[in-house]
Amino acid sequence: MPRKVLLSLCLLVFASPAFAIPPPDVVASLWQAILQMIGVVSVFLAGAWIAARQFLIQHAPILKRKAVFIPVLVVLLILSWFAISPLFAASSSSVATPVKGELLPIETVIKRETDKWVRDWKLKTVHEMEQEAKLTRMASHLPTVQYQDIESFTPRALQELLANRGSELYVLDIREAMEQSKFSIRHDAVFRYGDLVHDILPKNLPKERMIVVLCHSGLRGYMGAQFLKHAGFEHVAFLQGGLAEWNKQGLAVTGQADFKVKAPAQPSRQTAISMDAYKIQVDPAGTSTLSIPNLVQLPYETASTADLQPVLTISKTKPVLIVCKEYGGCFQALNLIWLIEQQGGKVAGLYDETGQHLRGLIN
Repeated sequence: MPRKVLLSLCLLVFASPAFAIPPPDVVASLWQAILQMIGVVSVFLAGAWIAARQFLIQHAPILKRKAVFIPVLVVLLILSWFAISPLFAASSSSVATPVKGELLPIETVIKRETDKWVRDWKLKTVHEMEQEAKLTRMASHLPTVQYQDIESFTPRALQELLANRGSELYVLDIREAMEQSKFSIRHDAVFRYGDLVHDILPKNLPKERMIVVLCHSGLRGYMGAQFLKHAGFEHVAFLQGGLAEWNKQGLAVTGQADFKVKAPAQPSRQTAISMDAYKIQVDPAGTSTLSIPNLVQLPYETASTADLQPVLTISKTKPVLIVCKEYGGCFQALNLIWLIEQQGGKVAGLYDETGQHLRGLIN
């Protein structure tokens, strides 16, 4: 009798998960589901065992032998499996599958662009950006990044995920402050792309959620995701075509997707040379220096926030002349101008060596 009592107590102890673990829901883990099922089975077995033992003791005392109790226990186990297996299957199916994007080479993603000029420009630029980041990291004595295929979402796929599984995503906008001031979509944090290049990471980035990196065209998003992957974040993705494609497809945004800015002063080459100003060239890393005296090179896109601070400080007492000769540099020059003016600095003007790149970027 003591052994049977001990067995009954053990079954009741194992039944405790049924009360300790809440029913699994959309975010419950598989482990929780298994524990709950163990609890359900244990409760069933404990009750059935005690009831069967009492019945045999009272009504069939002659059968109180192991030859009867063991078969009864086996039958109870079989019946319990058939009783709870549908519940287990339902609980397992309710466990959320991880958010997954399309795992494609960046060239394949870019080739989806319908505009040939944009497609060709991106195919050329993405590899230039890899080289620029490599040069910047070498100058800062940072290890080389091994680029790999990164998961990505189309705008409509991301829109659907934000609507239905938004709590499983962490959206990181790595555009510059001026771009963010124009328009945006729902996001969890903002951060500079240049800081990611330098292995400077946002605080409290979750490793258990899918981090979706946003930018304007999709290229910085792709590159930013590479640096997060390099830093040990497994679940990272970017938005195909960036927020430009999101807006092009007519999806909802906050603000107005007007990228043009007020035209800065644009001095001639002679005026730029003779101007009493702090002169910086903001073209991508590796670009040759223009023949302007006392010109400082500062690749804006891959510069860290700390690298920009001296310029912002100087601009409070001396006007800054920004110089560019590449399209990417001239675009980033407008971002720097906006940043300087927002912080109360002075801008002497923007000199575009080609005289062409600012078209379409300014009013």
